[in-house]
Amino acid sequence: MTNKSSLLNSYKKQKQLRELKAILPEVFEGGVLDIQKLKAFVGEDAFIDHANYELSWYDKKLALDSAKANCDAELVYVKDRSVLPKKSKNLFIEGDNLDALKLLRKDYQEKIKLIYIDPPYNTGKNFAFSDNYHLAADDYLEYLNQFNIGRVDELTQHRIESGEVHTQWLNMIFPRLILTKDLLTDDGAVVISIDESEKNNLQLICNEVYGEENFVACFIWENRSISNDSSNLFSTIHEYILVYAKDKSKLKFKGEEKDFSNYSNPDDDANGEWIPDNPSAASGNENSRFPIVNPITKEEYLPPNGRYWAFSKARVEEWTKSGKMVFPKEKGKRFLLKKYRNELKSEKKSLSSIITDIPGLKGTKELKELYPEEIPFKHPKPTDLLIFLFDQLSGKEDIVLDIFAGSASTAHAVYKMNQSQDSNRKFICIQKNEKLVANTAGYKLGFSSISDIAIDRIGRAGKLQSVNNSGVNYFKIEYSE
Repeated sequence: MTNKSSLLNSYKKQKQLRELKAILPEVFEGGVLDIQKLKAFVGEDAFIDHANYELSWYDKKLALDSAKANCDAELVYVKDRSVLPKKSKNLFIEGDNLDALKLLRKDYQEKIKLIYIDPPYNTGKNFAFSDNYHLAADDYLEYLNQFNIGRVDELTQHRIESGEVHTQWLNMIFPRLILTKDLLTDDGAVVISIDESEKNNLQLICNEVYGEENFVACFIWENRSISNDSSNLFSTIHEYILVYAKDKSKLKFKGEEKDFSNYSNPDDDANGEWIPDNPSAASGNENSRFPIVNPITKEEYLPPNGRYWAFSKARVEEWTKSGKMVFPKEKGKRFLLKKYRNELKSEKKSLSSIITDIPGLKGTKELKELYPEEIPFKHPKPTDLLIFLFDQLSGKEDIVLDIFAGSASTAHAVYKMNQSQDSNRKFICIQKNEKLVANTAGYKLGFSSISDIAIDRIGRAGKLQSVNNSGVNYFKIEYSE
């Protein structure tokens, strides 16, 4: 009776799903209901998500709403700030990146292969740009009052103050991440630089926006040398670089070139270049511990104690005939097993999760080459770091978007890649018209904002390249009255 009831219920569900697919085919992937597509169709307010694991904070709903809100603005072309505009498909947008992302959807939805994000790290320090998103204590306490929480003990105080530190930053980054997803191609990726200040929170947000299943990698970038004068004898010499895919199944790193300098073909083997290979392995069973007889000297070989042959017994005769296994003519010498280059599954090696040999000071040095009088911007990302990332995750005709352009290291990196690789990557850089603090180096050089520095660097860097796409079209966000 139970089996019959189960069959009837299953039949009824399948019938209902077929009826739903007939009405809403867009929420199905093949014959399977896609819950995310259904949620997107009905809207966030039309369902209840009983998720038991998520990052929550004050005004998260408002941050989500800000991503959905319409943008009553337009991109206005600024001819006198553009550089070689007729020869370029690069864009520089001056304005709030939240609105810029919304405006870009019209022409660039699902067209951008790679998005690089180098946001303020929320360190609380005062740089030439805002890096302090601490929420005012009174605002946060007002939010907490609904839970009857006061500053009653050190633990509660710590929780309150942690919220004050992180909440405003979360409200800033969350809607921007949501909008970036709309712009990515199906095989695209977002790459985000961050340090310990917000790394853990950022990863949880990215899991929510992109899906934990689309987490690709977390690089550790060793960006400085060890400090000898640290007060607590601990020196942080790294930052993090998170990589998330729009669809991980469609993304693959290119890898790094393997070193084949050790391969050669001294005996003119018809199979080509080779190197000596270790015939034994650390794991196996007793079937992998068989004697191999030298057909010339009749000497027997066994794998070393605790190890096993890395091949089956049947391979010995086959490889002896083919020349892959070579036996000595004298006793007391081991046989040779060849590893052919053409046997390799790939001529690329996997990337290391740790990026070394690209110090942060390299970014300062190359900016110094453009501005020998004095660098106008502190701590720019080295173009070598960006080139490494862009090369791995984008093709020669792709678009790279940077939503926190800063001094335009991304544009400089794209120029250098197009020059060295004969490629035609395009960039879109977004930078808020953020005024420089008086008496900073950039201000003393005559720049009034970070966007002024960025466009000036783009012009200087472009002059060093002999590629066609070395200009930029300058746009400014203007709002309706």
